[in-house]
Amino acid sequence: MLAIFSLAVLLVFGTFLFQIIEDFSAVDAFYFTGMTMLTVGYGDVVPHTNTGKIAAVVFAFLAVGIALYSINIIARLAFRHRLEDIRWLTKKSGR
Repeated sequence: MLAIFSLAVLLVFGTFLFQIIEDFSAVDAFYFTGMTMLTVGYGDVVPHTNTGKIAAVVFAFLAVGIALYSINIIARLAFRHRLEDIRWLTKKSGR
């Protein structure tokens, strides 16, 4: 739950940050934040001010690291859950 919460907080924080710094609309700020967190970077929405550019770099370093770590945790939990299901089915069938 903490991993999902961290991703949501980053998305909300980044959205507000770029709305304030770059005067992006809510949708553009959300889009820019999501694309930055996912390291996609289409380049159609970009920061124009020096402050926004610096904030984008700092946000990218933090957000990409936290996002990858959170996705790793979620994937490990899903894998562990699936592995437990397989063990339970194997034990049930007597193998």
